[in-house]
Parts: sequence; C-alpha cells; structure tokens
Amino acid sequence: MPSDRLSAAARLLVQAPPGQVSQVYHDLRGILLDPEAGADDGQTIDDAQIKHMALVALEEYNTSQLIPVAIDEAAKDHVIICQAAQIPSSTDTATKRYAHPRAKKSFAFDHMARTASDIQDLPVDEDAEPLRAALDAALQNYVADRYNSGVSSVFAVSNVPYKPAAPTAAASSDAQQQQHEEAAKVDAEDPAVPTAAAAANEDAETEGAEKKGDGSPNQEGDATAADDDGDNVKDDPVEAAAASEAVSSDSTSPTAAAAEEARDASEQQQPQEQEPETTPRQIKYTFHHVGNKYHLSNFWSGRWRASYTLDVEAATLTSSLQVQVHYFENGNVQLNASKPKTFHLDQSSLAGEGSESEHVKRVAEHVVKLVERHEDDYQSLLEETYEDLGEKAFKALRRQLPLTKNKIDWNQLMNYRLGAELARQ
Repeated sequence: MPSDRLSAAARLLVQAPPGQVSQVYHDLRGILLDPEAGADDGQTIDDAQIKHMALVALEEYNTSQLIPVAIDEAAKDHVIICQAAQIPSSTDTATKRYAHPRAKKSFAFDHMARTASDIQDLPVDEDAEPLRAALDAALQNYVADRYNSGVSSVFAVSNVPYKPAAPTAAASSDAQQQQHEEAAKVDAEDPAVPTAAAAANEDAETEGAEKKGDGSPNQEGDATAADDDGDNVKDDPVEAAAASEAVSSDSTSPTAAAAEEARDASEQQQPQEQEPETTPRQIKYTFHHVGNKYHLSNFWSGRWRASYTLDVEAATLTSSLQVQVHYFENGNVQLNASKPKTFHLDQSSLAGEGSESEHVKRVAEHVVKLVERHEDDYQSLLEETYEDLGEKAFKALRRQLPLTKNKIDWNQLMNYRLGAELARQ
C-alpha cells in the first residue's frame, strides 16, 4: 500500500544523520517515485503525497534535533526550534509560529525550507523575563567558550498564559484626574457648553436674588414669582413647619418609593457572586544548546544536543544529553548515546537575597556551573569508553583460543605446516 511505503519513508527521514537530511529526502523521493517500486501493489505515489509526508516528518525531525534558525541573517542571532519555542496559539494551525525570546520576536517557520518569515513582536512575560534573561546570558557565555559554532536558547514555559498586571489605584486616580482636566479644557474652549464654574455662579446669583425678594426688571417671570411667594408667606411658624413637612412628603412619588423597595429586595435576594478559582501560575525554564560538526567531504558528521528544565519551586534541574555521530567511509557506522539525569539544587543558592538583579544572576550562574560540571563528566566518560573500546570490547569479540583450546606457538609455525603436509601425503 502507498501509505505503508510513505510511513516507512517518514521513519527513515526522521532517523537521518546530522547534516544529511536533504540527501536522505531526495534519495527517498527517488525511490518512491520509481514506477518499479510500486509494481507489487500496482499503485503509484505522486509528488504531493511525498511533500505532505515530508512536512510531517521534518517537523518532528527539526523539533527533536534542535535545529537552529536565524530570523535576521545580518545579526546572525539564531534561535533553536523546539517544543518550548512553539507558541501555543498556533499549535492547531497549518503554519506554526515560534518564539525568539532574546530578540522579543515571533516568526512562522517553514520546516521544509528551514526559513523564518512573518516576523512580529513578542509580548514579554514580566514575571519570568528577569531570570530567563539571566540564564540566557550565562548560557551564551558557556556555549561560546565550549562550542565552536554552538547555539543556545532559553524559554519560560508556564501552565497559565501571562496576563499583564492591572493598573494600581494611584495610576487609576491619575488617569481619572487627567480625563477630568481634559474634559474641563474642552468645555472651556467650547462656548456652547457652559463650564462648571459658570453654572455655580449662576446658581449663587439666583439663590441670592430669591433671598432678597428682588426681581430683575428685565425678567418678568422672576418678578411674578417673587410676588406669588410673598402672598403665600405663613404668619404662624407652626403652620409654616407643617406645610413644609407636607410638601416634603408629597415630593416623593409612590412609583419612586416602590422602585426603591423592589431594588432593595432584589439586592437582598441576589446571591453574592463567587470569584472564580484561579490556577496558581507555575513557571519552568527550558533551555537547550546544540553543537553541530559537518565534514561530509571526509565522510563524517556529528551533533551534540543538551536539554535542561529548571523548576525553581521544586529546586530541580532535569537534563538530557544526546550525542549522534555518523561515519560512512567504506561503510556505515553510527554512534547514538544519551544520558538523562535529575539534579536537586541547593536551596541556599536559590534564596532571594539582595536585589532582584543580583538574585537572578546568582541563580543563573549556579545553574550554568552545574551544567558545565555535568557535561565535563559525561565527556570524560565518553573518552574513557573510546579508550576501552579497542582494548576490551573489540578484543572480547574475538575468539580467545582455537578449537584445540591451546595457544598457538608462532615460533613453531613452520613445524605445524610441515606436519600438515606430511599428514596429507
């Protein structure tokens, strides 16, 4: 079936040696397009099916092999393609986007051409950025010292998306004051809109005129109102007080009172809304560095991959080292080695003493020092294994004694030959 052949080709493409994925793809494409290759089932595979298969396989290959990509060729600032770099909002889309935290950019990545496009600004996680930047700087210095063409990247991974903090009360009051000042300025510039000060002055003048009982000669209505008030003045203070209370009680309409009672009843009956439970935010720091060496003209290539996850709350550092080497002169030999390990960090090294910048710098230096010791030990272990390979491993594959179980005396080799010739005669 074509699907079986495509699945087998995808598995081979994912296992391509370092620096040779392009050659493996073209070889597989030639085999799949060969008419004789599908002679058994009578079905052929077209180029579109091969490209679809390759896109899926290359995405897995580029992500697992920590392929570096440069979003700015002039700056030569590379970022590693990995699972932690993938932006969650793009996981379900055809073109996935990846983050470059050091450059504060995001980009779309073509897994077939290995090119970045559609570069956009990346929001900064203010909670995680101080320690992430400190780890990034310390890891860059380490990689530059140990790897000729190494690339490193540090990512902050959170279980809850980052949300910017709400503005403080002081900031809100300042914003409201600024809005009031701008509104007053607009009112002052527009003559059609009376200002608050002018309205206050008009109210004061009207109130003073009513107290004096002096009507304006130009306003006939005011004079008439003053005369009416004079006719209704009560001579008895008790009757005046009673009339005032009657007017006050009549000013409240039955409709308004009923509405207020209904509102009070609804407030008492309405249950208090419970605030939704918020998931506590947990931030982990994932960082990778990779070193590639390609000498295909000399028939060898290799890749060193290192992946770490720092959990500050649990005080743990999880590591995974992977080495892959391919030698193919007059043969095909591959080395695949890995070493996972988990470290428990000292709580004193993670204590928040001093300023925030000093604290994150101290934590980053402690973590990178641990990375350095761990990789030095693993490198020494590999060298010891190579030294013992010829002396012990290969010698163990040889037969220790001939079938006679006796050692051969090489000095008497001619006598053995003469004995064999005489036996044949």
